[in-house]
Amino acid sequence: MSRWQEQNLAAIMRRLAPLKRGSSGILFEHQSPYNHIIVRRAAEQILLCYRHTHHRTEEVESRLSLTDPLALLSDYTQAMLLALAWQPMPRRMLLLGLGGGRLQMVLHHYLEDAELYTVELDRVVVDVARRFFAILPDQRQHIIVKDGRDYLRGMPMEAPYDLILLDAFQAGGIPLHLCTREFYAECTANLSPAGVVATNLHASTSLYDAVRKTFAVSFRSTLAFRLLGGNVVVIGSAAERLSPAELQQRAKGLQERYGWNFSLPFFAQTSALGVPYRQGAPILRDVHTPLGSSLSPSERG
Repeated sequence: MSRWQEQNLAAIMRRLAPLKRGSSGILFEHQSPYNHIIVRRAAEQILLCYRHTHHRTEEVESRLSLTDPLALLSDYTQAMLLALAWQPMPRRMLLLGLGGGRLQMVLHHYLEDAELYTVELDRVVVDVARRFFAILPDQRQHIIVKDGRDYLRGMPMEAPYDLILLDAFQAGGIPLHLCTREFYAECTANLSPAGVVATNLHASTSLYDAVRKTFAVSFRSTLAFRLLGGNVVVIGSAAERLSPAELQQRAKGLQERYGWNFSLPFFAQTSALGVPYRQGAPILRDVHTPLGSSLSPSERG
């Protein structure tokens, strides 16, 4: 661990200290224009939950360990780091969706030379990430309050990005205007030549096959990774196609370099299992996916 990383981890622990002294239960609840947001403490974890409007069940959006805040606790966040196999030293990364900022914290800590740009629609979520999940913007950690599609359409001055990680989510699911052919084309237009896009999907949704096919036709090559509970992380590249052996070798190298609390090579192996989808599914286009509709139901892992 570098000197800066030691100082950064100490600063994170200081920001979390008041929460460690608190008790379990609901710490925060608010109905924003986009989400019914609940923050809970359960034992030594802080949970960010979104409650469904109609049946009042909750989706766990983010999990943070108060004793090990750099540990990623959800398998889909762990698997999303496979994107680094294509881009091991990204200079600029774009993340659509903040939640509790778990990927943001880990990437900011371990990739000291990278700049992160996160676009989050819900200002209350940004406040929650800062207050309860120790997220603190700085010269490398940037947070923009805006719809992710609008941000990309504006051809941001920070582009091109080496990595784009898609993790935008509401209680109803993934907003459908972030799943269309036109949207993925806008992602590609903001990628560096060797850049990659990673997204988290769920195989039980009614439009899963259509989203998978739309993603597949939008990139030169794609690889999918099946996780427990039905989550599927899909990575698309406009340039390099990795064989299973190359992917496994690069995942092992990343694991050795960063020493994460999970096994990245394990997730790399799951690409060999295959994650089929219906080839005859339609390609999603903007004309069929009005702003505000969502891909539902969805699971967060």
